Amino acid sequence: MTRRRAPLNAIVWRFSIGRAKNAPMSVALETERLALRPLAPDDIDAHFAMMSDPRVAEFLTLDGKPPTAAGHWRAFASMIGHWRMRGYGFFSVFERATGAWVGRVGPWEPEGWPSLECGWGIAPAHWGKGYAGEAAIASIRWIFSQKPDLPRIISLIVARNANSQTVAAKIGERKTGEIFHHDIVGDIDIWAADRDDWLKRFG
Repeated sequence: MTRRRAPLNAIVWRFSIGRAKNAPMSVALETERLALRPLAPDDIDAHFAMMSDPRVAEFLTLDGKPPTAAGHWRAFASMIGHWRMRGYGFFSVFERATGAWVGRVGPWEPEGWPSLECGWGIAPAHWGKGYAGEAAIASIRWIFSQKPDLPRIISLIVARNANSQTVAAKIGERKTGEIFHHDIVGDIDIWAADRDDWLKRFG
């Protein structure tokens, strides 16, 4: 069976899906069902709507509660600025068939993080479709191509987040037994995949 792969290199955005006037970079990735481009100011309303759902906020905000508009603005600005400071960051994910905004997925390593992480957050309307894993594989393949010395990819997942644990297993990560202690969230499990092993499976 031939696995369809997202392109390794940045490509010219060929569709109207997901265009943003102020996107921080011109990187664009595609999978069979999804289109990915850097998170941009135009996405703030869709992202706020996702984060306002308590089922999402439980695992994606520091206090486990939906953010205020002001708090969300600051967090969202940090994600966009991450692209500027690191050269990579969260992608906005869109359905190619409909143009619908699906969520955010991608590489992330703010100051103090234990290593470069692949994170994901999917709007509840799109749960159960396998989009988190599909987009994560594309973004991990891309970041490995951009950082040839990166030895592994990690994901930080709290013990009670069963859905993200399932996604992590599907994208080739495993629970390492390592713990990252966050000053606010507390202890978080580190899931990881070694570069060479991951590329043999998904590369």
